Amino acid sequence: MAVRKYKPGSDKPYTVSRSRVQLFLDCKRCFYIQNRLGVKMPKMLPFKLNSLVDIKVKQSFDFAREKQEPHQYFKDNKYNLVPLKHEMIETWRENFQGLKYHHKDSNLILQGAIDDCVQDLETKECSAVDYKSTQTENGDKVKYLGAPWHQSWKNQLSIYQYLLEKNELKISKNAFIVFCNAELDDKEWDNKLNFDIQVIPYEVDIDWIEPTLLKIKELLETKHIPSYSEDTACDNCRNIKENNSLINSLIEKSLKYLKTGEAG
Repeated sequence: MAVRKYKPGSDKPYTVSRSRVQLFLDCKRCFYIQNRLGVKMPKMLPFKLNSLVDIKVKQSFDFAREKQEPHQYFKDNKYNLVPLKHEMIETWRENFQGLKYHHKDSNLILQGAIDDCVQDLETKECSAVDYKSTQTENGDKVKYLGAPWHQSWKNQLSIYQYLLEKNELKISKNAFIVFCNAELDDKEWDNKLNFDIQVIPYEVDIDWIEPTLLKIKELLETKHIPSYSEDTACDNCRNIKENNSLINSLIEKSLKYLKTGEAG
C-alpha cells in the first residue's frame, strides 16, 4: 500500500505522526522504506474489543468533563485532576487530526492524537492520558513500566506532552496511562467482563524529541537506504529477508527443474 512520500529538497512541511517517530526509533530501514519509497510497513490490526473498551472509557471521561469533576479512576488514585474542557479537545482526540506542531528547524510537522487530557484546576497544568486495554496475569508489573516494550508507551506520552506544550498549554511533568486489565476468575459467566483499572503516572522526558526530528530530517534527505544488520534488524526486516531467501530458493529449484527435469 502506497503512502505519501517525502520529496528531498522540498520546501513543503512533511508530517510525521507519533507512530512514525516510533518507527524511526525502532528501525531506520523500515522508516526509510515507508517514508522515502512509499511502501507501508505491515502492522498489527487493532482488536475490536480493545477499540470498544477505548470508546467506553472515552465516554466516561466525557461525562466527568461535562461535570468538571475528577474521573472516578483518578479519584480512586488520589489525583485531583479534571478532564480538560477545551474547544479543540475533539480535534486533538481524532485520528489523523490530533495535536500538531510545525518544527521549523526540521520543517517537519509532528502529529499525534491523544486519548484524553486532564488538568489540575489550581495549577492549570495539563497531562496527556492514554488508554491501554488487555488481559495479563502480570498486571501489577505494568505499573512500573519496566519492560522493554513499555518504552514505546513512554515515548508516546512524552510526545503528547510536548505537543500539548507547543499548543500553548501549561504541562505537568507527569502524563498518565489508564490501564484496563480484564479480570479472570472462577465465577460463573454472567455476560459481563470486569476490569482491574490502574492509573499509571509517568514523568515524561521531552528533551530527546527535537534532536530526533532533526535526525529524521537528515535521514529523509539521504539517497541511501539504511543497510540491513542482524544486530539492529526489526521483525519486519527479518521476515522480509527470510521470505526473499525462500522465494529465491524456490525460483532456483524451479529453473533447475525446467532445465534438467530434476526436482530438489
